[in-house]
Amino acid sequence: MTARAGTRFPRLYLHLFASAACVLPVASYVLATFGWSPADIGLGTALIGVSGTLSSPAWGWLDDRTTWAPRAALLTSAAAAVAVGLTLGRVPHPLTWLALALLGAAQGPLNALLTTRVLESGAHGSRLGRIRAFGSLGWVVGLALAAAALTLWPHHAEWVLFTAALLAVTAPSSFGARVRTRADAGAGPRRSTLPVRAVLGVVVFTFTTSLTMSSLVQFTAGWAHTQLSAGPFLALTPIALSAALELPAFSLVDRLALRFRPLVLAVLACPPLAVATGALALFPSTAVMIGVQPLIAASFALWFVGQSRMLSEAVPSHQQASAQTLGSALSTGCAGLLAGAVGGHIADRLGYGGLFGTLAALSLAGAVAGGVAVARGARARQVLRAGARLR
Repeated sequence: MTARAGTRFPRLYLHLFASAACVLPVASYVLATFGWSPADIGLGTALIGVSGTLSSPAWGWLDDRTTWAPRAALLTSAAAAVAVGLTLGRVPHPLTWLALALLGAAQGPLNALLTTRVLESGAHGSRLGRIRAFGSLGWVVGLALAAAALTLWPHHAEWVLFTAALLAVTAPSSFGARVRTRADAGAGPRRSTLPVRAVLGVVVFTFTTSLTMSSLVQFTAGWAHTQLSAGPFLALTPIALSAALELPAFSLVDRLALRFRPLVLAVLACPPLAVATGALALFPSTAVMIGVQPLIAASFALWFVGQSRMLSEAVPSHQQASAQTLGSALSTGCAGLLAGAVGGHIADRLGYGGLFGTLAALSLAGAVAGGVAVARGARARQVLRAGARLR
């Protein structure tokens, strides 16, 4: 892997996440500016997750067989962002929902496709967290650009989508070639089916964290805007702060990954997230909103590295992109769907405090279930080691 390729990965993460930060985190704020209700906002943002869930496995399957799938998805996402900007506020809601669905279908697989390239890249694979940290930096940059656009042109909030498109088309032109193992290159005909069973075995342990994270991304800005009377910069500050804190968090998690199994990392993501959402439910204020961001950043870094490495270990090399995109679809995609559609209705009925309280309970349940699985796995390994000694 050349130095140029090593530089390309961080740049790609920077552009991809800067572009994404101008879409989902600010969607609730932008749509609220146009008078949309929480339920309508939830449905619109959920469509991004639905389309990503349906399309991501197809993009992964295509990437396992071609070299151009990631670039095609990137350019399509830019065109879709422009389409959302042109329809928002000018046409009935269903047409805007359709444009959002197209955006989700193109943008949804990009993170997983790039993660596949990094994990297959030899020396760079062991630095997944630190390279992914450039995505967090891009998230901060994108949020700053979005907040600036909303502040400078409050009556043209749709311009944020044009910014997202510009960031996408200025990304590096190549994701790099897929790396195949020698054994894989000499293998016979490959199965064309998706590794559904292996991926489900991973997602069952990571879904609650993904659901909680998706809900926080989609509703924090709208909650801060309506409940705390926050302006654009303050409404987006917690999301940007959490992303900035992910920079050191990813470096720490990379070191933890050398000592602990990926499942342990995924389970460790649950407790701090439960504390953070519980605090937001019980003590809603600007101080608490800012104060819980280190916990959210730590949880996200643990979840991302844990899930990515679990998926990588679960399938052979020729199914890596399929596994990563399917895992992203079933975790982040389905989580986005539930967070938008169900979360919006919970916020309508119980208020944002009820939504955050529900998320805290889900995170606690995930921690308990994951802890049981880790304990059982440890006991099973002890039995195997004891049997080996007896033999």
